[in-house]
Amino acid sequence: MRMRRLASLPGLVLLILALTGCSDGGRTGDADTLVVYSAGPRPLAERITEEFTAREDVRVELFAATTGQVMARLEAERYRPRADVVIFASRVAAEALKVDGRLLPYPSPDWLEETHLDWHDPDQFYFATSAAIVGMAFHADAHHPSADWKPLFNGEIPGRFTMPSPSRSGAAGDFLVAYALVNGDAAFADFARARRQGLDFAAANSQAISTLLVGAFQGMVGAVDYLIFRQIADGAPLVMHYPDGGSALVERPIVILDNTPVPDLARSFVDFYFSADAQQIVAEMHLLPARTDTAVSEVRANTELPALLEVDVSDALEHQDRILRRFQIEIERAEVLRGDP
Repeated sequence: MRMRRLASLPGLVLLILALTGCSDGGRTGDADTLVVYSAGPRPLAERITEEFTAREDVRVELFAATTGQVMARLEAERYRPRADVVIFASRVAAEALKVDGRLLPYPSPDWLEETHLDWHDPDQFYFATSAAIVGMAFHADAHHPSADWKPLFNGEIPGRFTMPSPSRSGAAGDFLVAYALVNGDAAFADFARARRQGLDFAAANSQAISTLLVGAFQGMVGAVDYLIFRQIADGAPLVMHYPDGGSALVERPIVILDNTPVPDLARSFVDFYFSADAQQIVAEMHLLPARTDTAVSEVRANTELPALLEVDVSDALEHQDRILRRFQIEIERAEVLRGDP
């Protein structure tokens, strides 16, 4: 299987390419410069690169954006590559580059046994630096401790619900793909019922969380937990909720591009990301650290890992575009949904 070329990239990515025009010149080959592209959160990317720069006395050029923007930039620079290392907020994105033959493997790094081995590519083309879990969130006054997907979609849980657009939020997209792969066509029937019950779509995670904070909605579908925990740590009256029916684990893999002119420096950066100090920074952002000996943040310390929607990454890569397009047409853009599916 080959990665989809520009002609079949999602519309959002095409728009980003048109607006950014990110086809600037290729690398100069500076042996003391590392070019890093990273999906958010931006504060995490900035802190990691700043720490690495200070320790290694090298220059790091950082491009921090969404996974969609990072993928768009990589596609635009396919024949004039600039990036050496990329951190994604989706394992599927890393798998796409692996399948396309664009990654440099890093066999058996020293820190590997100290991490969650099942989060990584078994062929060692990418390694998850951290992870988040996508489930539900509630305003504290409206939390239903037993809330599960089917009752919510059937309208049995009172309150208004919002969801980040899966075409804008990579985490919501990963959740949708996982839910659809586990439940098949019934997943679209579930969302159709929820749409008729008033499920609304926000542009992205930040907008969905904002509407939850001000009380416009009582619950949120497709909530990425580290963002909710960040709000809780700041005193917001929110509750992160993991349904018994399963939540989506979203890994954040790091990759080295196969055409990097500085492979040793790139491997050093990967090593640093899995160091105890860097993983502590990851934990402070309320993400799940990759290292098993790194404690999670205080706000999520009493939260056990929930039941997960088990999905094969190859299946997710194969079906992702179809699922997202169908959802956008049948559910998200549908102004009126009538009758039972």
